[in-house]
Amino acid sequence: MVDLPKYAHWVAERRFLVDATGLPPLDPVGARRIEDLYIDGGRLRLRAITFLSNGEKEFKLAKKYAPDDPLIGPMTNLYLSAEEHAVLDVLPGSRLAKRRHKIGAFTVDTFEGSLEGLVLAECEASNRMAAMRFDVPPWCVREVTSEPDYTGWRLAQAQRPPG
Repeated sequence: MVDLPKYAHWVAERRFLVDATGLPPLDPVGARRIEDLYIDGGRLRLRAITFLSNGEKEFKLAKKYAPDDPLIGPMTNLYLSAEEHAVLDVLPGSRLAKRRHKIGAFTVDTFEGSLEGLVLAECEASNRMAAMRFDVPPWCVREVTSEPDYTGWRLAQAQRPPG
C-alpha cells in the first residue's frame, strides 16, 4: 500500500469522450464556469469557479500527484480567498476554461476557446472499485482515462483537442 502525502486524499476518476449530440439538455444556469491555470514547473493547478446560478466564486489551489495508475491518485486542495488567487494568477502557466454540468453521477465539461467542441465526462469515487461500478451512459462514446492527452494539464498545453 502506497502512503498518501500529508493532507492528500485518494481520487479515482474515469474520463470519457462524449458525443454531444446524444447528451440530455444541459442546464446553463446550473453550470459552473471553471478557469484553470496549470502553473509551469510542477503539478499545481490554480482554479477559479464561478457558479452561474448566482455569480458566486470559489478559488482553489490543487496538486495532483503523479499517479502510478491513471485511474486513481492522490490529490490535495487548498481553498483561497479572491486576493490570494489574484496573487498566484500572475504566475506563468497554461490556461483553459470550461463549463461544468452535472448529469446524474457524471460531470460533463464543455470546453471554451481553442478547445471549443471538446466535451468530456468524468465520474469520481474514493476508490478504484467504486469508480468501476458506475453505469456509463450511452453518450459516453470512449473511455479516455488512460490517455494522457485528455488530462487537463495536457489539454491546456496543447490548446487543441486531441486526435
